[in-house]
Amino acid sequence: MRLDLKKDLLQKEIPTNKWLCKDNQVEIIRNKSIDVELPLNQENQLVMEKLIDFVRYSQDPDLNKKDNEDYLRPAVGLAAPQIGSNTNMFFTRFEWDVEEGDVEEFAMINAKIVAKSDQLSCLSDGEGCLSVDKDHKGLVPRNYKIQVQGYEWLTKQEVNLTLRGYHAIVFQHELEHNQGKLYYDRINENDPNFKDENWIII
Repeated sequence: MRLDLKKDLLQKEIPTNKWLCKDNQVEIIRNKSIDVELPLNQENQLVMEKLIDFVRYSQDPDLNKKDNEDYLRPAVGLAAPQIGSNTNMFFTRFEWDVEEGDVEEFAMINAKIVAKSDQLSCLSDGEGCLSVDKDHKGLVPRNYKIQVQGYEWLTKQEVNLTLRGYHAIVFQHELEHNQGKLYYDRINENDPNFKDENWIII
């Protein structure tokens, strides 16, 4: 997506790193989020708009240049606690092929996992997080397949999603933000690179 800042932003501010809450702000990052009422009130709608604008802007190489003074680490997802709101909302954007229009976006409200596989998987290079400045190396085991129910704000409908692989990992990362958990909580303390032979490595 190539953003036009004059017409494509959902809210008035250009996304900035100043929006982000870090993992040392435990009263927010480690707090459990609450479900929100629909339709969203003005305050919660602004939170959702900021989540969407931040991720879209961070993925735009023309606007978010590496030599920018306020360069944003490109994000595939962002949860409400990461911008200071303990509300059960997050946004994910999968940019598979921009030129071909192969992009998936999910603006999730009150989402929850209703089923999950016993099969585990992890990203081969581990995970990162905009709320975590210190690099925590290690493999992060997560369920390979999950079923998620919630309200999708962009399409204004209740959804029931079956997600596998990378999709499922990203959703679990964001869902756990709303439970006050971070990716490095899942890394094996004694052996950060531990992997079971049955895990699917992505």
